[in-house]
Amino acid sequence: METKNRQEENLNDIEEYFDYQKKKNSKQAKRKWREIEAFKEQKRMQREMASYDSYVMH
Repeated sequence: METKNRQEENLNDIEEYFDYQKKKNSKQAKRKWREIEAFKEQKRMQREMASYDSYVMH
């Protein structure tokens, strides 16, 4: 009986570990996505400023 409870506890620990890893990976993916979006926005602003500069210079 005790071994069965021990096995269930181990199984729960393993499930909790994988759930934690899944959340961790999800957070990393979201962070990476935010970084990519910020980079794209920065590049867009640089292009926009360059177009204004070229407009003013001509």
